[in-house]
Amino acid sequence: MKSRALDLLLGTERKQRLRLARSLGAVGVFAVCLMVQWLAVTLGMADRSAALALSWFVLAGVVVCYVSLRTGWSQRWSDPALTMPQMVYSLLVLMLAYGINPPLRGLMPMIMALVLVFGAFILPARRCRQLGWLSVAMLAIVMCYSVARYPELFEPRIEGFNFFLSALVLPVIGNLAGQLSSMRFQQQVQKNELREALEKVRRLASFDELTGLPNRRQVMEFFSQEERRALRQSAPLCCAVIDIDFFKQINDRMGHPAGDEALQRFSALLSAALRADDVLARWGGEEFMLLLPSTPVEEAAEVLERLRGRCADCANWLDAPHLQVTFSAGLAAHRPGEPTERLIARADAALYQAKAAGRNRVMLG
Repeated sequence: MKSRALDLLLGTERKQRLRLARSLGAVGVFAVCLMVQWLAVTLGMADRSAALALSWFVLAGVVVCYVSLRTGWSQRWSDPALTMPQMVYSLLVLMLAYGINPPLRGLMPMIMALVLVFGAFILPARRCRQLGWLSVAMLAIVMCYSVARYPELFEPRIEGFNFFLSALVLPVIGNLAGQLSSMRFQQQVQKNELREALEKVRRLASFDELTGLPNRRQVMEFFSQEERRALRQSAPLCCAVIDIDFFKQINDRMGHPAGDEALQRFSALLSAALRADDVLARWGGEEFMLLLPSTPVEEAAEVLERLRGRCADCANWLDAPHLQVTFSAGLAAHRPGEPTERLIARADAALYQAKAAGRNRVMLG
């Protein structure tokens, strides 16, 4: 029930919920400020009609902001969270509160400074500095108006002194907030760069950089997982060691860049024909390992013959006929209780038998 109510209030989309939660947090601050405002009215320190007008103004702003965020209308803007408009609105509310609370007006610049500090955690540095100067301009407007309209309540010398101090402090706070915002942004950039670097290291540790296939270390982890599953479910497990025939001749005749391209094309050709659970990995050099989970040896042999046929078909090499290769493979089925090293050794021995028999074939070990 609680979850349903939150979904109704905040929506179900993650970013929208976050924006609305932040906005409703600001509503809580407004509510506290209005409570203080009405306390001032009760104590005879503020005008009731002016406080009522301010309350309606705050309510109207809160409703407009909530509806804009909840309906998704705000997403048409560059800042879909409406962060800058909300903070400008907060400063405007404080400016109005300054004018209707003469005995408490000294508090308003302090609260303005607090708004600027909040900007350091949300806004870009440039916006923080702009808010600092905007708060000074708003104070100048409300002070001039109040002195002209109510000189008996807003003594010009006091207002001038207050403005002088505020004009010194608020831009400095805005600038400091901007510096904090810049530091926050730089930390976020560094955090993203570190995450990308760690992801790259992880991929380098687990995948072959040239072909994009899992490397020897990664496929051994797959072996451990599949062995446990095969033991638990009594499922068959096969593996094959694949070697490209006469690969050295490509490097000798056309150079290593051509050899690299041949390896890439070969791995892509085989990968495109594998089943969802099959794992093709680069074992080293021109050797590859094919792991075939839940596959009887007869079916595994058919898979390898199909792959061998794809490599032998000239139609699959029309754009690079000079790089066409065939392969030899040794296939072995896992025996209960057999160590992984022994299984791979049997597949490797079968590979050498395939080479000795003339290559471009699959042998069972």
